[in-house]
Amino acid sequence: MTVRFNMDDVAEMLQVPLERVRMALEELNEQGKLTAETFPYAEKAWRIAPIDIKRIQNLLREKGLDTPEAQIPTEKPKRRIVKIVKKSAPGTGGGDAPAER
Repeated sequence: MTVRFNMDDVAEMLQVPLERVRMALEELNEQGKLTAETFPYAEKAWRIAPIDIKRIQNLLREKGLDTPEAQIPTEKPKRRIVKIVKKSAPGTGGGDAPAER
């Protein structure tokens, strides 16, 4: 079984608008350059094989419709964990209750 992607997935991977992916697919289909694993699905949707994603990317680059590589974020991501609270098990001497002897 071959993995296939939606046009939305491909647009997100290539960081281009969905309409550019659709245009590239239609043009490559007209030229007969898509593999049999990529096919139209439903109305105006496609299932795209991984091998054809590179063809889409190359066509967009040739036409100057690709975008530059994603920039590395300048800000550090916010920490998700603010504080970790560790409690000792009861009777181990580290809790609120006095340890039994």
